[in-house]
This record gives sequence, C-alpha cells and structure tokens, in this order.
Amino acid sequence: MWTILACVAFAVVAAAAPTTSTPANHLTDFLLVTTSTTDSTSSSASLPNVNVTSLFDPSHQTDFYLRLISPGYGSLPRFNLSQGSLHTEAENVFDGYQVEEYNSTTVVADQELSFNPAPHGSGNLSLKDGYLLAVGGDIEGWTVCEGDLEESVIYWKGNDSTCEKRYIQAVKDAPY
Repeated sequence: MWTILACVAFAVVAAAAPTTSTPANHLTDFLLVTTSTTDSTSSSASLPNVNVTSLFDPSHQTDFYLRLISPGYGSLPRFNLSQGSLHTEAENVFDGYQVEEYNSTTVVADQELSFNPAPHGSGNLSLKDGYLLAVGGDIEGWTVCEGDLEESVIYWKGNDSTCEKRYIQAVKDAPY
C-alpha cells in the first residue's frame, strides 16, 4: 500500500514541477528557431537574438533551404525528427503545388541545411537535451549566412564573411 501511495505522490509532484523549457516533446510537431544561446526557456520569445525558420526555394529548385523569417509570416513549417532526419510538409512546385513531405538531406560542412521531397533514410541529426539541433551529436557549427536573394540561410559550419554563429532550438510556439 505504501508503495502505491509513494508512486502516486511522486507522480503528482513530478507533474506539478515547473519545466524550464518547451522543447519538442517526443520529437514531433515543433518549430525550429535560431538563437545565440544554448539555454532553454519556457517562452521562445525570451531567447536572445531569436528568429523563426521557414523553407525557402530561391530558384525553383528541388531542394529547399531553411531561412530566417520576420514576424508576420503567414505560415510556419512544423517539423518531426525520426531516424536522424527532419521531416516537414511543403508545396512541391515541380508537382503542381501538391503538398508533400520534405526530408532533410545529410548535413555536411559549408552547405545549406537542405530538404528534398525524396525519402532519405537515416540522417545525422538529433535533438541534444531534447531541444538543441545537433549534427552527429555536435550543436556547435550552425551558422546563418547570406544566401541566394540576400536571404539569411542556415548552414552547417558556413565559413564566409557573412556567417554568424547560432544555435538551432526546437520549440513548440513561435517567438513572434
């Protein structure tokens, strides 16, 4: 009897305990934001230098990139992570604007984080501590660089003069 009461008491205390962040629970249905900190918070709006990301197709190409967007953007992609790959839905301009699942491609140094409508199997992405996007377990290396059409695009270890170091966090709600 005491064991059951102790378990119930523990469950009540655990459920009532405050959380320090709103990371993507169960690795589903989250937004990706960039920030200058690894700290988590209960509100993504309180993250320093925070920006929401969205898919970007600068030249009507098959692969989409991830770019920073300003407040007021009409819709935001929601992501899932499985088998080391990010997944989201977007309109495929090459297929009559049909909504398709886009999957992250393998992340490599000095290239944009890319998404393609073709399945890609296992990837090299994870959410360290449940909210920090990592490549091969490493969270250090995300950069925001000037890309096509002067858009700010996410690179892994971008190294030109326009690149700024950032962290990518998975969050439940948009900061703006």
